[in-house]
Amino acid sequence: MSADWLDEPVALAPRVTLVDGADGHPLLFAEDSGTYVRLSATGARLVPLLDGSRTGTALLNAARRARGPGGVHDRAPVLLSFLTDLRRAGVLSVPPEPLRGRDLWIARFFRLTPHLRIPARHLNLMLRPPSAVLARFPRTATALTVLAGAAAVAAIVLALTLPAPLDFVGPPWLVLFAALLVQAAVHEMGHATVCQALGVPVREAGVKLFCFLVPLTYVDRTDAYRVRSRFGRLAVAMVGPMIDIVAAGVCAALIVLDPERFGALRWLLGMQLFVVFNNLNPLFPVTDGHHALEAALGEINLRDRAFRYLGHVFLRMPLPAAHRAVSAARRRIYLVYGLVSTAFVALLLMMISMNYYRLAAHFIF
Repeated sequence: MSADWLDEPVALAPRVTLVDGADGHPLLFAEDSGTYVRLSATGARLVPLLDGSRTGTALLNAARRARGPGGVHDRAPVLLSFLTDLRRAGVLSVPPEPLRGRDLWIARFFRLTPHLRIPARHLNLMLRPPSAVLARFPRTATALTVLAGAAAVAAIVLALTLPAPLDFVGPPWLVLFAALLVQAAVHEMGHATVCQALGVPVREAGVKLFCFLVPLTYVDRTDAYRVRSRFGRLAVAMVGPMIDIVAAGVCAALIVLDPERFGALRWLLGMQLFVVFNNLNPLFPVTDGHHALEAALGEINLRDRAFRYLGHVFLRMPLPAAHRAVSAARRRIYLVYGLVSTAFVALLLMMISMNYYRLAAHFIF
């Protein structure tokens, strides 16, 4: 149970503070890295002890003699897991161990995505007027958004039920991709506007090149973890898809008004619906649908917690300290989400592999 680093005084790293976040969950915020670490209620009560006046070994020795309602209990294993998790997260004065093996390769893979970062100072300044309106009239803004979304869905249904023109006309691809890029930018501005209305302006915006091929716009809304309201976090997640649905509704309305003149917009409508359905899929880790599901369940980092629990159940991997205080109902949610997500990703990978196999077989044979 002992380790060399436990013989050193244990304290929080500089510029790490305890804050109340989503649904009142206690969070450690590391200002230098900008990361948040969720704590259990018990973990939050232990934070004042991490003031550098005690070594990790001294804390563990005290935990072995911890008194509770049922008498003396050995809490050292739980405390060691807690301290190890905090060290791994980089919020202790003791630096984390360097990454090795699989973790190092995963970190390197995610660093391969090129980014064009834009500091959000000018964006937040530009969005100050609409965010002030949202902050002043949140219910009115919500009602108008829902009405616009309902009208857009009706227009989309009408456009999809209209017979397509008999003449095949190739779409103007550059125009369509430009329209999608503008839509993506407005989508991210919607996230930034709601964040600013809730008092948590975004940190940066930009474009990242996913797999060196697909350009994706983004805004860094990590500080939305500070929003205590589930509805507020749900609004942050869903405003982007609602903008996409309204944009698709405008496209569909043009098709309904003049199917011949705007026939080429059917291609754009198909792309817009593809973007909406994929972005609302909660089984992918970075979609707005996933963030919306987290907000609705009052969760933080749902996918990671679910897969850690799956590893504990099926591979007997040690359970992090933060999971040990989780209720049985919450663990069932982790189990169901993890199994469904795993099955979906496996099916998706199998379909992709089959398509590549058929393509290779066509050219070889």
